[in-house]
Amino acid sequence: MFFRNKKTGLVWEVVDEDHIKRLQNDDDYEEVKEEKEQSKQTPKKSPTKKG
Repeated sequence: MFFRNKKTGLVWEVVDEDHIKRLQNDDDYEEVKEEKEQSKQTPKKSPTKKG
């Protein structure tokens, strides 16, 4: 399961059942759907020569 820290915005994958239960009862964390890595980055264009 994935949890987001509401104060920092960081998302953590948690697999330990006791830890999951603790975070579900903590108001500082919210369960989120699995976030895919941002592998689709816009390619940087190289500067064009003028003249």
